[in-house]
Amino acid sequence: MFKHRQFARLLLLGLWVSSQALGQSDDTSVERDKPQQSQPVTETWLDNWHSRFSESMDYTAQRLDEFFALADSDEHKNARAEGRVRFGWEPRTRDLAAQDFRFRVRVKLPALKDRVDLMLSDDESYDRQDSIRAARDAVNENRDSTTLSLRYQEEQDSPISHRIGAGRRGQLFAKSQYESDYHFTDVLKMDYDAELYYYTRDQLGAELGLDFTYLLADEKYLRFNNRYYYRDRFEDWFWRHEVQYLRPLTQESAILYTVVTKGLTKPNHHLNEVYTSARWRTNYLRSWLYFELEPFVLWLRKEDFKPSYGVAMRFEFYYGRQ
Repeated sequence: MFKHRQFARLLLLGLWVSSQALGQSDDTSVERDKPQQSQPVTETWLDNWHSRFSESMDYTAQRLDEFFALADSDEHKNARAEGRVRFGWEPRTRDLAAQDFRFRVRVKLPALKDRVDLMLSDDESYDRQDSIRAARDAVNENRDSTTLSLRYQEEQDSPISHRIGAGRRGQLFAKSQYESDYHFTDVLKMDYDAELYYYTRDQLGAELGLDFTYLLADEKYLRFNNRYYYRDRFEDWFWRHEVQYLRPLTQESAILYTVVTKGLTKPNHHLNEVYTSARWRTNYLRSWLYFELEPFVLWLRKEDFKPSYGVAMRFEFYYGRQ
């Protein structure tokens, strides 16, 4: 897993360096003819950096889509990449050096009629909610490894999708997923999904998800998430229950209160982890740049359920069309 994460860091760093090199010569000639701006220096370099990074990712997407394009077609020029990158330091008692690095990259391929996406992420669940790394690793650390896949959907809004790729430390896999939602009322909604997949070493697996969201006044909401994972290799189930309460503070910031429990069904139905936190998140500088501060308490069975206190500090940026 360490080698995969090091490769991902080097890949993202290389894309950024190349974008800086490509844009430097053009920017120099243009800046000579432009009048001096009163714009703050921090705003200039930050926006330019984000723009160049996005352009470099789009350029890579277009070169990739060109491989699938017909000889006389220019559709590959419309290929775009979107995603996010997150860096975090998550010190806690008994592990002050805990760090986290997460990324998501999705590339739409117009040459294939936008039915196929190329997806690269730091784990196999591209759209799952995040938690601190110590809480993720406690149940199944193999899920937390670099995954590269192609996803096929018949239509953009189709509830059924299929994926093939490589993940879980070099395993090939095939996966099918169904997801949809149901609105009981204007304020109560249910989201549900099911997955069936096969990995070359872990063999057959399945997931079931059932989430309820209740909208409150002033854009607040209460959410109850439930998820179950089946592993054919060990013939057991993981289970995960989560309660979330979101409270907006301003137009640019909000706080999310979370309580999570996780466990297994073998040798008997038992609890493996309890995790609670309050996450403050804001994007007051830019719409695409987020900062997070998350005090938390973690209880793990492997640590005899002794409370571990910590605080996660992160910054995250988005690029492309989200």
